Amino acid sequence: METAEEIFGLNVRKARKSRNISQEKLASLAEMDRAHMGEIERGNVSPSLKTMNHIAQALDMPVSKLLDWSKPSLSTAY
Repeated sequence: METAEEIFGLNVRKARKSRNISQEKLASLAEMDRAHMGEIERGNVSPSLKTMNHIAQALDMPVSKLLDWSKPSLSTAY
């Protein structure tokens, strides 16, 4: 079973790719470093609520969508 961090990261990556936004561009829009965005997308870090909100705003979607556990698992998503 995936962790909350992995689910959040997977959902961020999926939303970013569906919008054809590079990781670097999303990081810039969310006012963070690209390397940190990569860590978030891989589920290696636990972002703060403030960071989650910045990312959601940059993707023009609610944070709740990025925390949706009903999305495909990591093993089937890519």
